[in-house]
Amino acid sequence: MGLLSILPASFSTVETWLTRIFLVFGLVMIGPWAVLVIYDLILYVFRAVTYAIPVVGGRAQGKARPRAPSLTERPSGHRRRFSLARPKEETGSSTGAVAADAPDARSRHT
Repeated sequence: MGLLSILPASFSTVETWLTRIFLVFGLVMIGPWAVLVIYDLILYVFRAVTYAIPVVGGRAQGKARPRAPSLTERPSGHRRRFSLARPKEETGSSTGAVAADAPDARSRHT
């Protein structure tokens, strides 16, 4: 530490312990994230490898590879229709001042 230090030689022990403390703090902060990244990588490789193994993997059981969900297609195969209009709902008896036959201003009739 003597070559890189700007402190006097009498503070070398304090500087060494401060360095060690900050290294431990760094490991405490980065350690859990590093463990999660390594776990995720191992899980990805395990799932990719076991998919192709007969009897164990999904290919042997007749399953298709997982697909990302689609925003425009439902699981039933029908396409979704995106609209801001609300569907017209059947109204029962109304106690308000608005007549039941009057169209709702927030919805369009299609």
